[in-house]
Amino acid sequence: MSFLKKYLKGWQFRETNPSLEVGDVIDVFVAESNSATEGHVYIGDTHLIVEGAGPETVERQVRVRVTEFDAASTTGRGEFIEVVGESSYTS
Repeated sequence: MSFLKKYLKGWQFRETNPSLEVGDVIDVFVAESNSATEGHVYIGDTHLIVEGAGPETVERQVRVRVTEFDAASTTGRGEFIEVVGESSYTS
């Protein structure tokens, strides 16, 4: 096996449109919140509206359960489960 093949073994490109299924539980960062009860998450070109993720979750890593997903438009909805981490941008 060449050095390059050995070095790159297991590497893969990340997709800009991940495929999600109803019931999937994912950890993501909330990008913004336009109301007291909804947050917006972007994973590449995919957009999820997260019920229960208000302004206090913006720039935090949260666990979300996917409740709806349309693969054609790469949009969906999810429900907030819990905060699992902080952003590296917060002080």
